[in-house]
Amino acid sequence: MKLYMKKFAGYWYSFVVIALLVAFFTGTLEQCLYTGGWSKAPLCAKIGIPIVFVTFIGFWILMLEDLFENETIKYRILIALGMFFLHWIAILVYFWLVVFRRKEDS
Repeated sequence: MKLYMKKFAGYWYSFVVIALLVAFFTGTLEQCLYTGGWSKAPLCAKIGIPIVFVTFIGFWILMLEDLFENETIKYRILIALGMFFLHWIAILVYFWLVVFRRKEDS
């Protein structure tokens, strides 16, 4: 059951990253930019910033936890350092190369 939650979190994280990249490259992300404080921020920024923050931090912690509880991975310290310093990209790569391919233990 825990693997299904990690996979769901990975799909959600991948969706958020792709949505942010599409919004950035199409120019729609500029509509959510604001100056002048949080009270003058548009609604998309007031909703989007906390969602992105919780998604990125939560998934990063979840993948670090998975790395240290999975004893079949070699070079855990090097992978952990890579995930710590290259966080947003490295955890996405770790999810798709390690967690996504893992079979559920029966």
